[in-house]
Amino acid sequence: MSRFATLRNARLLMLVGLLLALAGLAGYWLTRDVRRSTLSQDQRELLGLDPSTFHASFVVAGRDIFYSKDQADPIYGEGGKIVGWNYQGQTSTAGINTDTILYVDIKGNDLTMVLVPRDLYLRDAGYRINGVYFRNGPDALRGRISALLGVPIDYYAVIKIDIFQDLVDALGGVDINVPYRMYYNDNAGGLHIDFQPGPMHMDGSDAAKFVRYRHTLRGDIDRLDNVKRLAYALLGRVKQLNVRAVTKAPELVDTFFKDVETNVSPALVRQLAGRVGSLQLKETATLPTEEVAIDGVGTVLQVDALQINRFMAETFGGTPRAFVEAPGTRLLISNRSGQAGLEDWFRGRLIGLGVPADRIVTRDEGVVDPTPTRLLATLPAWQDADYYASLLHASKQQVDRLGSFERQNVELELVLGSDAVAMVPAPATPTRASSAP
Repeated sequence: MSRFATLRNARLLMLVGLLLALAGLAGYWLTRDVRRSTLSQDQRELLGLDPSTFHASFVVAGRDIFYSKDQADPIYGEGGKIVGWNYQGQTSTAGINTDTILYVDIKGNDLTMVLVPRDLYLRDAGYRINGVYFRNGPDALRGRISALLGVPIDYYAVIKIDIFQDLVDALGGVDINVPYRMYYNDNAGGLHIDFQPGPMHMDGSDAAKFVRYRHTLRGDIDRLDNVKRLAYALLGRVKQLNVRAVTKAPELVDTFFKDVETNVSPALVRQLAGRVGSLQLKETATLPTEEVAIDGVGTVLQVDALQINRFMAETFGGTPRAFVEAPGTRLLISNRSGQAGLEDWFRGRLIGLGVPADRIVTRDEGVVDPTPTRLLATLPAWQDADYYASLLHASKQQVDRLGSFERQNVELELVLGSDAVAMVPAPATPTRASSAP
């Protein structure tokens, strides 16, 4: 065999090997998925979920419009008063805050959406929930919504406003009944809305404007109702086209991965693709909130844990958890997450949920524990651990003894592992840009 033939064969073998390696990587990427949470019995009962039923849950958040304030010239009216701005700067659909936040739950073929008001104030963090994504990323937002609702959530999808336009255009438009006159001009945000009430066939651009309009008496609450209307229209259009059997499916999947920051894998997309034609939008609801006055902050939106518990059970046809008064056993929170101050965040959260402050002590051990966050309890405190396990959705482990802390025996300890970091909001980063109102 000649030297050239040998080289040719060697290159062929290298090419075959490379193709096999790429095929293996592609197969892994197409089948991999995030590590799915195991729901506890009380969480299944809350959601009315049978163990054999397909279930997937998501946090879906829409990024608002980003625009720079430093490139606008004032427009003066009579008397020198500024009556508007001549905007010349850049705009982007990659805003820093999340304008819309949804909990999306698929149970069998039933799809339920719970809309979370973006102005919900996080007392322990000192800012609204729409700032979590900007400060600490999508996984932190997923963790926040999970803690808020009392159920684990595996997936997140952070979308740009473009996706409404792209999806609606990919579907050939949708039919929506505009509930009231919508008129608004925002030169800075590049938003111009002019809709009359009544039935309307909307293209993608119209749909994006429809879900952004909030200039009503109830503001963001009415806007969330319009998000529900668009969701019904989109699902209705998908069912009308029977996406499983038409060529729209690849286009919709391409749109999804182009406009979405997500941990959803192609493996899950394949699972959901077979259900699209059968999905029923069973219910849409808005998370109940109440206005609360906080010293130094003003009036903000807050939630009540017991009210959320009842709301989730009523929305999903489940059974509410039976919460009891916080146990008298002192809880030690030991921070082994590697992030300083995390123990104080958890202490503040438990106090916010009704645990007396004098029943919680904390320490930062300055080490990183790779094992999951868990409750350790001696036999006398084993039943008390159930209370905190239900609040924090943490596993519990019985131990013979826990030693002492501050000259007192410890019977109950919450150990924060490295997985607890995602629930902590990061400090705000200074920016010269803002978002359209």
